[in-house]
Amino acid sequence: MSRIMEDISKWPLEKRELFLKEVFEKKMGRPLNLENPKSFSEMMQWIKLYYHDPIMTQCVDKVLFKDFIKEKLGEEYTAKTYEIWETAEDVNLKDIPEQCVVKSNCSSDGNNILLVPDKSKIDLDKAEKDIKENWFDRLKLHTNSFASYYYGIQPKVYVEEYLKEAADEADDYDVFCFHGEPKFIYVKTAHFDNGVNKVGYPVSFYTTDWKYMSAKYRNFPSRSDLKKPLHLSEMLEISRNLSNEFPFVRVDFFENSRKIYIAELSFVAWAGLSPYEPDSFDYEMGKWLDITHTVKSEYVKKS
Repeated sequence: MSRIMEDISKWPLEKRELFLKEVFEKKMGRPLNLENPKSFSEMMQWIKLYYHDPIMTQCVDKVLFKDFIKEKLGEEYTAKTYEIWETAEDVNLKDIPEQCVVKSNCSSDGNNILLVPDKSKIDLDKAEKDIKENWFDRLKLHTNSFASYYYGIQPKVYVEEYLKEAADEADDYDVFCFHGEPKFIYVKTAHFDNGVNKVGYPVSFYTTDWKYMSAKYRNFPSRSDLKKPLHLSEMLEISRNLSNEFPFVRVDFFENSRKIYIAELSFVAWAGLSPYEPDSFDYEMGKWLDITHTVKSEYVKKS
């Protein structure tokens, strides 16, 4: 069995540290300093390995995070949930609504999402087989990652309402918040293709007053001509509310002509393994994040 298909949560901390150092150097082109991290990307690795607030586990569970949002803001900011399946045996796509979205509660980046704009045009038997075989397998989900706050999640599959404007090539507006303050926004443009992220889609950085930033992810194109979202001020206000109890969190939104929705909360953007251009921006972000007073989690002490 390859290491990637082992249960990483069962690895001793020392093994996780060593392997993550190998991955970081391969992806980022420089050694990982866990003892005295300076760049934002290094701090993301530190948080993955050592830091855990139990609320983080709730917030990255896409079923339970709706309760967190409801308590903070009200239920109108998340899509309605129709059904939750806790085991593969419970899954029954024949009973889903004519229009809906089927999702895993512990996947991201467009994976394990089935858009159902018209139930009659979906191969339900094929989709159900894939869900049962793969969407509950902990080794294929974020539950098998270096981020310890995923280890307490029970894999589930859920069905929620189909929001047509959001499904039809809508942009994602992701607000980077440091100690409760939004610093910038990145926009993922037309990136989703029913279960798979498109290759080469633009990821563009903008200031909170919607000025284009020259900084970017090195491996993605960027666009300077994007229109300001209709609900930008509300996005920023909500981001301050949701992020004030975390060192760092990315609050992800999508909108239609009437309102905004919160898609998810992410505590480690792109796993902290996507190089920035210029590289100095990575270190600039590192100055915005203070982990010197952050307590290592109880999980680490038990490892």
